[in-house]
Amino acid sequence: MKRYAAVFSLFLALLTLSGCGFKDIDKRFFVVGTGIDWSGNASKPYRITLQLAIPSPKIEPGASKIQYETIDAPTIAEGVRMLKAYVDKELDFGHCKMMIIGEELAKRDINHSIDWMLRRRDIQSVATLAVGRPTAEKVLHVQPASERYPGNALLLSFGADGTESSYNYAETLSGLSRRVTEKGMDPVLAIITNDGMESYVINQVALFDKEKIKLILTPAETQLFNQMSDHFTKASMHGMFKGTPLVIAINHLNSSFRIQRNTDPLLISMKIKMDVVFEEAPTDLFDSSWRKIEDALASEYEKAGMALLNKIKRHGIDPYGFGLRYRAIQPGADSWKNWTQLYPDAKFNIEAMVKIEGTGLIR
Repeated sequence: MKRYAAVFSLFLALLTLSGCGFKDIDKRFFVVGTGIDWSGNASKPYRITLQLAIPSPKIEPGASKIQYETIDAPTIAEGVRMLKAYVDKELDFGHCKMMIIGEELAKRDINHSIDWMLRRRDIQSVATLAVGRPTAEKVLHVQPASERYPGNALLLSFGADGTESSYNYAETLSGLSRRVTEKGMDPVLAIITNDGMESYVINQVALFDKEKIKLILTPAETQLFNQMSDHFTKASMHGMFKGTPLVIAINHLNSSFRIQRNTDPLLISMKIKMDVVFEEAPTDLFDSSWRKIEDALASEYEKAGMALLNKIKRHGIDPYGFGLRYRAIQPGADSWKNWTQLYPDAKFNIEAMVKIEGTGLIR
């Protein structure tokens, strides 16, 4: 009797167990890229574009297969929910590492988009964010001939495994969230431009306040910004010496800054050290005095850096985190209020130290 009771109890326990709620891979659509644009319609302001990967047995250049779905909706979450009616499989954002915000929407407000990304548990905090020009939809529709599998080209552009460009700026969702919420450090995003063909260009960055774009840097300013913010990969620098153009490759660069509180107005000093090698130079440069060339290059770099810092300050933004450093060294309830009063009148000083390591493989 006890044996029958045990079997019956086990049977009742089995009835309470649920089946596996995880759908098979062949019943899911993996979203590899998400674009959010301003639609121009006030009742449905958000245009959501999903880049869906289609599994393929081929992994070779030009073999990637992608399906696109686009919809206008009152909110981003509602738009994604409505897009489920357009596909026959469950949408899975677990592999989505590229989130693009359209330039027009970025000029209006990015907070709602970031809030949606942070709240979804299946969107990774290491996902890369960027601004799409002219729209995120057009950028996602670019399929380079070299792309081996869906979404691979953009990931290589921002990741460490692909190109190392001094014009690029990779920002993650967690990093952008911190810059949006932290006082004294403003957001920065790279701009991906559709060149009208089967490719795109990434050579500019957009500087934000806590909501929208305030300033877009030129390619030359973008490279300089990356160097001065210590967001450095490999870079080059152009200069003139006695009327002769020089091009140098920067092999190593280190930048740091210090805030001097006992000065009026506030002084922000920045030190930049770099080791360089010539890529283009006159043939007789090897036998010349390198000290004068180093001083001339350092002087030009200091002028360009000062112009960039003052330009950024005039727009009332702080992407370098000067305000965050001030709050750290000057704690107190009025620390942030004092900084907002000091920053508009702050002065900058840049000390650049250039060390020439050689003239390349030839003299």
